[in-house]
Amino acid sequence: MRLLRFSSALLPLLSGFIILSCGKMNSPSPTNSTPSGGASSQVLYVIDKGAVSTYAVDKNALTFTLLGQPVNLIPTGSLLQFVPAPDDNFLYGLWSDSANQQHISVYGTDTSGIPQTPAVQTVDAPSLYQFNIHRSARFVYMMQVSAVGTGYISTVRLFYVNSADGKLHEDPTIQGSYGPYDVLPASLYGFSADGTKIYLSRQNSGGPFYDQRSLNTQSGTVGPDVVLFQPADGWINSDMLVIGTQVMVDEHRAAGSTGYIDVLPLVPRPRHHLFRCSAAMLPACETATNVQIDPSGQYLFLTDPQTQRVQVTRIRLKAKKVEDTGNALPMTAETPGFAFSPDGTLVYAVLASDSSVHVYSFNPTSGQLTGGETPLPIGGSYGFCPAFRP
Repeated sequence: MRLLRFSSALLPLLSGFIILSCGKMNSPSPTNSTPSGGASSQVLYVIDKGAVSTYAVDKNALTFTLLGQPVNLIPTGSLLQFVPAPDDNFLYGLWSDSANQQHISVYGTDTSGIPQTPAVQTVDAPSLYQFNIHRSARFVYMMQVSAVGTGYISTVRLFYVNSADGKLHEDPTIQGSYGPYDVLPASLYGFSADGTKIYLSRQNSGGPFYDQRSLNTQSGTVGPDVVLFQPADGWINSDMLVIGTQVMVDEHRAAGSTGYIDVLPLVPRPRHHLFRCSAAMLPACETATNVQIDPSGQYLFLTDPQTQRVQVTRIRLKAKKVEDTGNALPMTAETPGFAFSPDGTLVYAVLASDSSVHVYSFNPTSGQLTGGETPLPIGGSYGFCPAFRP
């Protein structure tokens, strides 16, 4: 089973393979805004190959209710990425057919969030990956990756979304081109919390670095590249950057040396970290992998590489420290094994003990996790994707 997620890390396209992923809906980085006000409902999609089952999630009782019957979205091939629109009125599927040709299909949903077939639109998507929908639901950004010799050229493509039916219309103007890079192609990372910036990651001979580009929220066009962060030691060490709503976190791991986590200001090329979390501050900072920031930007979820237990810690900016909240997810079935609801009030986790989805309420004031008593068995399903209907 794979957790459907659009990772805050890279989604490289290698030898035609794309990691099956859910849109940023379940990522702790700030691609989607947090809906607020009025009636709302939590939805969980469970994907088994090309079939999608829709569940209503009661955030108070922490229970799952199957809505309707599973819907088969694609007749043959593989579903590569499954992305709900921010209001869940439309669903987008990036898929590959039996001839290994890629397509994007757009589906409407009913008032409960159940996908409606047939698709309202299907377009060819050769060499496209990383479906990123803006928080306004007006724009979509994707990378087109082409192999050139031994390297990759990545091109940013902009699509406009028809608000009436969710259909996509591509802007003929390329929004940027990167490479050729002989390690990994450039990747889209996500958006800033207010939707005015788009983040990318790139790799050249000097190592990885991260860019930010301004985003015109009226037209969808993006501005020039500005280097946001570049590890000082390039490829020597294994650094992974996680961008939150208030800070950036550099997960620093190096073979044969002690790891640590740097908390950095969310500004281009920060000259200094705000503080460093080492083993002396919190033991988990030395060894944790898959560091994630919750949608509120206040908490770090740290996965222990040995047990896959996920420890919940709080970022105390004024005190310049990371502290344990005493809350944790039990051993997950894989890494990453959990996902946030788009509004940040729920955490979904597939536990190793039963390979079922467990749902937890998450209190962003205290960091407390409260688990439900009735998990959702998903058997050999390929993954899941949280959504939110404001």
